[in-house]
Amino acid sequence: MKNSSKMMTSNFMANPLVVIVCLILALIVILAILRPATPFLNFGFGMSAHIGDLRGSVKFEAFENNEPAFVMYFAEWCGHCKRTKPEFKKLMESYKGPVKIMMVDCEAPENAELVKKQNIKGFPTIRYYPNGLDGTFEDYSGNRTLFDFNQYLNNVKGVLAQQPDNAAPAM
Repeated sequence: MKNSSKMMTSNFMANPLVVIVCLILALIVILAILRPATPFLNFGFGMSAHIGDLRGSVKFEAFENNEPAFVMYFAEWCGHCKRTKPEFKKLMESYKGPVKIMMVDCEAPENAELVKKQNIKGFPTIRYYPNGLDGTFEDYSGNRTLFDFNQYLNNVKGVLAQQPDNAAPAM
């Protein structure tokens, strides 16, 4: 009886499929134990890596130094955005005042955190931030033309007084 039990165990372990399954199970157990100690590794077993804040784009520097900003959040597929973008681009090129004029592509992966933080739900969303992105904001609801954008920026409290003499907005 002892011989048959020993022979059955050796036959069981002699099967290469059993050995492979046992090794895989052992590897999974080891990785599960090491996971808390090495969170930066990603073995493809449902573990994720945190690389850090990827929002470090140059165009978002204005938000970090509390400068006023006028921002258009858009999506490429949006028809209203397609009609508004050329007018907003003209504003970006022509405006010489103290307000930073920026456009944010809400579908770009590098902007995902910003879009979520700003709770952008519809497109286009146009906002004025008097004290940078981390402060309060005012949603722009006027017409979406270069003239109307300039009118809005000229009427924002304190903006006209900050404009240099040669910074008359183009109309």
